Amino acid sequence: MVLSESKKVEEMNYFELLAWLGIGSSHPGGFPVTQQNLNALQVKKEDYVLDAGCGTGLTVCHLAKTVGCRIMGIDINPQMVEKACQRAEQERVSHLVEFRVADVYKLPFEENYFDKVIAESITVFLDKVRVYREFYRVLKPEGSVADLEMALLGKLPPNLKQQLAECFGSGTDPLSFQDWQEALSQVGFLDVEIKNPQRLRNNGNVILNALKKDWMLIKDLTHKVANQPGLVARLKKNAEFMKRNQGYFGFGLVHGRKPTPPPPPEKLGVKGRVGQVFSNFLRLVRTFSY
Repeated sequence: MVLSESKKVEEMNYFELLAWLGIGSSHPGGFPVTQQNLNALQVKKEDYVLDAGCGTGLTVCHLAKTVGCRIMGIDINPQMVEKACQRAEQERVSHLVEFRVADVYKLPFEENYFDKVIAESITVFLDKVRVYREFYRVLKPEGSVADLEMALLGKLPPNLKQQLAECFGSGTDPLSFQDWQEALSQVGFLDVEIKNPQRLRNNGNVILNALKKDWMLIKDLTHKVANQPGLVARLKKNAEFMKRNQGYFGFGLVHGRKPTPPPPPEKLGVKGRVGQVFSNFLRLVRTFSY
């Protein structure tokens, strides 16, 4: 893989590190929280679901196996998409899932295309309104969005903001639960709420935990550690920052519904227009008769 040969892990941003490791469930709470949230969403077999920022396809393949619905997974990193395709083939769900390289700012789908859009810990690194506007566009009326994201429980001091950027990248911008809801409401979603809000707990190194549990990741981990001596130190740096400052952070599922648009005004024929003029005339007469 070119990235591992040309860059040291100390030079990789967070997305590059995850792609190089092949990790797709490094969000707060890990895969157990994914399962909890999917249960709350009540995805049906007839739904067509978009997983935006699908990573290695762990959530996509789990949905396909447990619900049997059709799912489209997109990720901006070709390495993630390649691994997701391998996972789907290995887990025998290729007939239900599809993966594409795509940008969440410019989703390659028509309006009103999906029944549900899910995302996990991508919007925290991006322009929230731009992302949610695209989710809104591709959702069918009465479709729903569910975005698992980190949230701030208190104001982050400037020095911790700097450390957060050093660990996860300069664009990392967690919001308060209220601000997450406002971002979703701003683009037109209704019934906006935070499902399953939780405080961040010290569950160890989320990335290392993911590496231990996912068969796709274990097979080449030894080789990567040997070729990148700084890997363990880099992972520990991120984990220790979150452990020291976990009181500032929580996470939850930002959820909303795309409303059905109002019907267009009925076009009046000649008789209808005459009747409308006559009705307006009668109202005018009654006004002056008082």
